[in-house]
Amino acid sequence: MQSMTTTGGVVRQGEGKQFNVLGHAITALFTQHTTEGNYYVFELITPPGLSLPPHVHEREDELIYVLEGELEVMLGDQQFVAKAGDRIFFPRFVPHGFQNAGSKAVKAIFTVVPGGSFEEFFEKLAALPPGEPDMARIVEIFAEHGMTILMPQQS
Repeated sequence: MQSMTTTGGVVRQGEGKQFNVLGHAITALFTQHTTEGNYYVFELITPPGLSLPPHVHEREDELIYVLEGELEVMLGDQQFVAKAGDRIFFPRFVPHGFQNAGSKAVKAIFTVVPGGSFEEFFEKLAALPPGEPDMARIVEIFAEHGMTILMPQQS
């Protein structure tokens, strides 16, 4: 029989650790400490025009529920638009990324399974200095957490 040391709980509106990760506002809702690393749940707010580069996870699957706005999504060789009320599944080992190409912010809830290293991942990205992103350091942080950013092909 597996024992759980967590007791559950409620995260109230406005609560949760906040991060600015490459311009995305992230609020941690249920962390690896809350869930013993089984999953990590966060709210993401992505301003218009902002994207997350295509990347591949070696360790985690991601489940997304779009609350507001529209995301242009790349999943493997597919492209589609996810609107409020849509759900997205990004399985590990499948390239994926997204962009807010709309005129208002996108708000979504992400669940990462397992979620053991995501808080440290966000902390490292949030600690980067403001301004032009240091892509070499970003690629390094992703790699430290089992993710590979897929860089555009040079012609």
